[in-house]
Amino acid sequence: MTTNKINLRCFSLTDLNRIMEIEHASFAIDSFSEDIFMSWYHKCPYLFIVAEISGVVVGYMITCITHKKSYVASIAVDPAYRHKSVGKTLVYFTFNHLKTSGVKIVELEVRSTNIESIRFWENLGFSPLRTISNYYNDGTDALKMRKLLGG
Repeated sequence: MTTNKINLRCFSLTDLNRIMEIEHASFAIDSFSEDIFMSWYHKCPYLFIVAEISGVVVGYMITCITHKKSYVASIAVDPAYRHKSVGKTLVYFTFNHLKTSGVKIVELEVRSTNIESIRFWENLGFSPLRTISNYYNDGTDALKMRKLLGG
């Protein structure tokens, strides 16, 4: 079996339509709008990363840095490309950048009912910090998670 190489690069405005497709396929009710993506792009352009396989955008990750701490705003992979290391590749690339920037803490929120995502983050070394009640539009709680970056 041959594996297609995952290429990473910074988000470009021409990626927005494809990012929106991935977003809707991944989050449905919690999908970010184009305006929210543009806001993240303007706040954190160097850590709005897209993953491509054979020239097709298959995932993205947005992270922002503030005062030696970082926040994963969003990550999503096209359902057809999940479980093919796209998400992990995005995360490892981002963590390497964060470490070289002197960032020691990464935090994020995940839907408390999304067991697959919680396990994904736990497998990457994240620990739960606390539950945030009624975080999502439908009233579901979020789990705040944190990872301390070594080195």
